[in-house]
Amino acid sequence: MPVNKVVLGVTGSIAAYKAAEVCSLLRKAGVEVRVAMTACGARFVTPLTFETLTQHPVYADVFGQPKSYEMDHIAWAKWADVFAVAPATANILAKMAHGLADDPVSTFYLSFDGPTIVAPAMNTRMLEHPATEANLNLLRSRGVAVVAPAEGLLACGDVGRGKLADPAAIVAAVLGAQSQGAGQPVASPPAASVASAATVTTLRPPDKSLAGRTVLITSGPTHEYLDPVRFLTNPSSGRMGAALTMEAQRRGAKVHLVSGPVSPQMLPTGEGVTVHRVTTAEQMLRAVRDLAPTVDVFVFAAAVSDFRVATPPTHKIKRTGNSLTLPLIENPDIAQAIGCIKERGQITVGFAAETEDLERNALAKLERKRLDLIVANNVSNPRIGFDRDVNEVTIYRRDGSRRHISERPKSDVAFEVFEAVLGLLGPLQPASPATA
Repeated sequence: MPVNKVVLGVTGSIAAYKAAEVCSLLRKAGVEVRVAMTACGARFVTPLTFETLTQHPVYADVFGQPKSYEMDHIAWAKWADVFAVAPATANILAKMAHGLADDPVSTFYLSFDGPTIVAPAMNTRMLEHPATEANLNLLRSRGVAVVAPAEGLLACGDVGRGKLADPAAIVAAVLGAQSQGAGQPVASPPAASVASAATVTTLRPPDKSLAGRTVLITSGPTHEYLDPVRFLTNPSSGRMGAALTMEAQRRGAKVHLVSGPVSPQMLPTGEGVTVHRVTTAEQMLRAVRDLAPTVDVFVFAAAVSDFRVATPPTHKIKRTGNSLTLPLIENPDIAQAIGCIKERGQITVGFAAETEDLERNALAKLERKRLDLIVANNVSNPRIGFDRDVNEVTIYRRDGSRRHISERPKSDVAFEVFEAVLGLLGPLQPASPATA
């Protein structure tokens, strides 16, 4: 069901200026937008800015003069398809979690029964305070989707999580919002698994489509050391691997996440998930091979470094004023190694991060690595791929069919990957009866 009408809530954060870009991007996507603001939000960006962008009056005063004898929060609640709060302060999250309604944003939230999205923005200490974490988990349990904040330099000078997510990621979450009502009970993965994976999350109720199956997912980059203190790597953050893990967990699978060096927020936990942390490509291959006999579905989402130093020195390389040559050798291709030894019934899914000739290169990898599916994306596009909350991919199958997934949250891409996997799985084999 397409999203055509959005109410955007703007609250008192320094990031309120980014709400104007969210509004503009929604309008460019053909969405009609109305803005509700708290008094503090209106001190950062004036209502006139949003009235100009939306061509609608801004709801900035609960006791403002009603139009046509209708209360704005009631009339707008009947009008909107989706409600998004960006930025969402600790204060508004607390009000939403506990049913307080003393400003236009919190009042509208209590009046609205459709999909709701929040994009928190605040100091790291406020974000990680147990009260804020509890409020976010309570909202998630009610079906509110959270666009997790990014890490970086904050307005106060601190460095950490709390920056408002990229406006494009917020818009992608809004456009991909599910059609469940906010008042309906929505079962979600264990709080720890949702809270720990800093990705855009579209919540869906659990199902049992992978119950009884074991899924192995590789994630993140690898580090290939040049000397004891320097290494070759790439910009992979582990977001895609985290999204895939949460989706497999939601579907009832037992999940092994084999991850290179990523932040703890990219390592989902919870029932059925086991995390195996590695550093190098060779360590990742060993971990995958050890687990392989028990696995039904392999998803190779890690951005494994293709090369390593042949003989890395045991000491830190010092400057000498001269050029340096370090011979590189190829790392093992993990997906190809497993593709060559996989057993009948095991499914292998690869990822192809390309900068040119996307389809040709992806299909060549599909064949060479003996994959059943390959997920290809163009990492030269700065809006998607590495270290982004959204992606745009094409899924290719060995039978020649393909499915293009337009730019959307990585949780939605993970959903589509496992939808494709389900079409390849054979019937679940019953467990052998226990012997006396």
